[in-house]
Parts: sequence; structure tokens; C-alpha cells
Amino acid sequence: MSTALRSVTVKFHQAMFEQIKMIAEKRGESISDTIRYLIKRGLDERIYEENADLLATVVRTQIELVMDSYAVFSTYGNTDHPRKVTAKIFDSRITLCRSFKNTDKVS
Repeated sequence: MSTALRSVTVKFHQAMFEQIKMIAEKRGESISDTIRYLIKRGLDERIYEENADLLATVVRTQIELVMDSYAVFSTYGNTDHPRKVTAKIFDSRITLCRSFKNTDKVS
């Protein structure tokens, strides 16, 4: 173990301790290593959740840029305002995707 680790005393309820012990046995490591692993996973997940909105904004912007490049065709019927057209198309596709997901059908 690294000497840079700090010692902390933590008390767990019996049920939680048993779960941690079981995870440690399955992973083949010490309870201390398992607790560090679980805390790291929890912190990583929290960081991901906090950045999910930012990632969604970036992805949406990139998709809009790609769709804007195709919005110059007359088939859209509104070539004067391609951003409005792509926003409608994008929102429609998202709505279709979400409604399909909510039906729990497998294709």
C-alpha cells in the first residue's frame, strides 16, 4: 500500500458491512480496498451526473450542425430558416425515440 493514504475510522451498520464484505470476497480483495473502490465509483458517478447536462448540450449542438448542413434542400420547404426546420425535425425524432423506448418493445 502507498504511504500517501490517510487513515479514517468509519462505522457501518451490520447489513451494510456484510454487503461490503461479500463484494470484497467476490472481487478477491481486502475490505479496505473494496471500500476505496466503492467510494471512488460513487464519486465518479456523481461527477458524471453533474456533467451530463453539459454533455447533452454539446451533443445537441453537434447534431444541429450536422443537420443544418443538410437543411439547404428544398424538400424541407423552409430553406429560409434551416435552423427552425432542423429543430422541428430533431425534436420530432427525439419524441419518436422516447415514445418507442417507453413502449418496451423489442424490434
